[in-house]
Amino acid sequence: MQAARDIADAADTLTAGAYDAAIVDATVWADERNGFARAVRDDHPDVAIILLTSGDNPREMLPSLKLGAHDFVCRAGLEREQLAARILAAVEETRAVKRRDTMVRWLEREARIDHLTGLFNRRAFDEQLREVCAASRTANLPVTLIVIDIEGTRVVNDAHGHEAGDSMIRRAAAGITRTLRAADFAARIGGDDFGIIIENADLEIGRRIARRIAHEVERLNATEWDAEIPVTLSFGVVSGLGCDAAELVDAGDAQLASCQHVRPVVTEFRWREESHGPSVA
Repeated sequence: MQAARDIADAADTLTAGAYDAAIVDATVWADERNGFARAVRDDHPDVAIILLTSGDNPREMLPSLKLGAHDFVCRAGLEREQLAARILAAVEETRAVKRRDTMVRWLEREARIDHLTGLFNRRAFDEQLREVCAASRTANLPVTLIVIDIEGTRVVNDAHGHEAGDSMIRRAAAGITRTLRAADFAARIGGDDFGIIIENADLEIGRRIARRIAHEVERLNATEWDAEIPVTLSFGVVSGLGCDAAELVDAGDAQLASCQHVRPVVTEFRWREESHGPSVA
């Protein structure tokens, strides 16, 4: 137990220690001018707040409860056991809300992750690309998309089983991850396809990143993966200024289809000028 003499002391006390609950005078909590309730909500969301009131009318306490308090007790006739029970109930409620919020965040993250590779999945990719394209139109900055296809996975699946094909996909994802910058967004967007979103980047930057991925995968094929079936990649690189997500994806797929190579892993990049829509490498 720790007592505070005033609002500043209470704020310092909460900041200095880890508390499960705080008992606050209802008039102090309801006075938004002092900023105490807002500060507690923002800085100490896990602390259960029990208000001390002069009455026991629940209707009168609704505004204070809406400010984030968990319960209230009346000073008149207050007994120790009653207060302890209300504190424990408020703490358990706070912990339950925290567990629920943690579970919701975990489920939201799980819904956006591809569990074979650890990269983002197609749903997350589509959401991110739409957001990035919308932001790029507002800021008048380019967006670059790299589309990657693993060659020969169907043949490998038929000849060696799906575990061998899955191994190729996992290793390709590992090679991609090793070469990306922190700001780049990589996702598995199909069975053996990947997409990389690069914000505020032109076609030349996209080509450099694609080559870096290709060289890294080729290096891994010759070193760490020398006993494995080699991973062979094809690339499509497109860039757009003010275009929408569908345009970029369609242009990337078209570029990938026109540049399919079995060997070497480094795709030959070719300029092709477009009068409208995304530029293509």
